[in-house]
Amino acid sequence: MSGQMLQIPAEQVMAIINPEDAERCVPPDSAATFEKVAHRYIAVKELRWGAHAGATGKSIIGKLIGNLGHRRVDELTAAEIQTFINGMVRNNASHSLLDKVVTHLRAILDLAQELNLIMSNPMRSYTFKLEHKSRKQKSERYLSLGECRALLSELSGRDHLIVRLFIQLGVRPEELFALRRNDVHDEFIRIDEVFTMGQIREAHPAEHDVYVYVPPGLRQELRAWMASTRGNDEDWLFPAARPRGSNNLPPILQASFRNGVLKPAAKRAGLSDLDMLTLRRTCAALFGNKANAEDARAQMRLSSPFSTFKYSQQPIPDSLKSVAMALEAEMFTNAEPHCPRGENPKSGRPDDLTHTLETSQPPL
Repeated sequence: MSGQMLQIPAEQVMAIINPEDAERCVPPDSAATFEKVAHRYIAVKELRWGAHAGATGKSIIGKLIGNLGHRRVDELTAAEIQTFINGMVRNNASHSLLDKVVTHLRAILDLAQELNLIMSNPMRSYTFKLEHKSRKQKSERYLSLGECRALLSELSGRDHLIVRLFIQLGVRPEELFALRRNDVHDEFIRIDEVFTMGQIREAHPAEHDVYVYVPPGLRQELRAWMASTRGNDEDWLFPAARPRGSNNLPPILQASFRNGVLKPAAKRAGLSDLDMLTLRRTCAALFGNKANAEDARAQMRLSSPFSTFKYSQQPIPDSLKSVAMALEAEMFTNAEPHCPRGENPKSGRPDDLTHTLETSQPPL
């Protein structure tokens, strides 16, 4: 059988790829498409994915299906796959996106090989190496302490608190906007859900909840915000604006906060190329400057080469707390409540409360 495609009955193919279709009448010349194998791959993998990885993975695989789904999986060639990737490169796809596309595409074809639908994976040929280098300049943008102060000086109340949580805790947007009031504890916040694609999902299936240390000043501002607003324990910490007559409020949408709050504030502060990923990168840079590698990974909730979500199962180390408090001391001081220029601090809004920024510290 060397050098030949392994043939199995079409009925067996459909039973493997999509068991619920096994009883249907299948034409004898039918063959598994890339779309069928891709859906089987999602079914196998999604229970192991966290909500963030799951949403991202399904979105990427959806794009693959849109381009390659109609093709018989046994007819896909390395040259065709390279042509598809070249098109993404020409469209200025990022390094990260290309890496994820190649990873999922290779894994889907590995599954096809395991199911005996193809003899070998064309992406694992010894004579062919897939090229997928992006032309897009990878951003390493993060804010200095001075830029953090400038940005926060343009915000107040709820918006000031949200950006401060991004900068100091390094939380992802889907994590922050899924926080409920009962996720705020004495010295930490609990991350057990994420808000992606308009849905709430479990953050880390089969893993312990993740706890992120909140330094004293930020903790005080967070508690003040909660005291100034009403809500039950299960209510969102940062609900969307209340439409007239509406009681069931969803969390704030990432796009709404980014476009309606963050970008206008950045423009007023004279800051360019800023988004919520920049704020998370800022936290990583600030911690990386002062903390050891293990504490920095713990703060950003990244897996190490030796363990995954290890830090969700252990007490927060004192060394990490010390770094968090030191960074807060450099950036903030508990003085007069801050209010942007032109805004009345006694306007009656329940969220007009924050801290004054100390501007005498040198930038990072």
